[in-house]
Amino acid sequence: MEREQLVTMFSVEKSFHVINKSIKSHSKRRLIANGLNKLSDDEKMSDDIFALTMNIFDRFILKYSQLINDHHCQLIALSCYSLAKKLRTNVLINNENEQTSWIFLNENYSDEEIFDTEQLIAETLDWDLSTVVPHDYIQLIFQAVLPNEVDQAKIRLHVHILLSLGICELNTLTILPSVLCCACIKAALKGLSIVSIHQIDELLLKLIHCKKSELIQTQHMIEKLFQSCLQEIVPSPTRRCLAPIDTSNKTNTSPRVK
Repeated sequence: MEREQLVTMFSVEKSFHVINKSIKSHSKRRLIANGLNKLSDDEKMSDDIFALTMNIFDRFILKYSQLINDHHCQLIALSCYSLAKKLRTNVLINNENEQTSWIFLNENYSDEEIFDTEQLIAETLDWDLSTVVPHDYIQLIFQAVLPNEVDQAKIRLHVHILLSLGICELNTLTILPSVLCCACIKAALKGLSIVSIHQIDELLLKLIHCKKSELIQTQHMIEKLFQSCLQEIVPSPTRRCLAPIDTSNKTNTSPRVK
């Protein structure tokens, strides 16, 4: 059953993959990604929602040819996040969505603007919004190459943090989700010295059918990003990832955005 699921996921991810590694992202992508990562964490959303948000954002920027100013860019980013939540959670019964409503209100975005932007994104992407993200592979890969549940528990958080870091820094269209997930798992295993990397390499390559050089290169990118992050960012006792924009809700009475 897991094998059939993986085959289907491989097929889906390749349909969204961009071969050209030099495609340009939006000039403020990193700032946007850091802010959305913080927002999703504040709203207690699962990490796969942030990953899908950036995938939708990157695909939209790739296809949308008109000039985007800062005000419109933030609206697009928040709308991508809103769409990702609608696709992966039941936002109607989730009590942690006040942050987004407060930002929409604070930035004076009207309900009509929000609706029109979500529609623009959906139409630009031909309504093909949902796709496979790296987080969808974690449990399936664990079951295949790391059956020990104790080992899985040790590295799961590390893998999620490395994935969030990679998605903040790297255009999600240029690396297959399965490869990015495996690279983060390898980096986490290496950092924690849980099992032999060479042993895992062979199992991973058989599982996802990618080139060894591609997996190693992606792992090195993730490790380099992590080292850079350690040097540049002062850890916060209350947050996994610092971001340059403040999304804290100053009141408890902000309305929901429908």
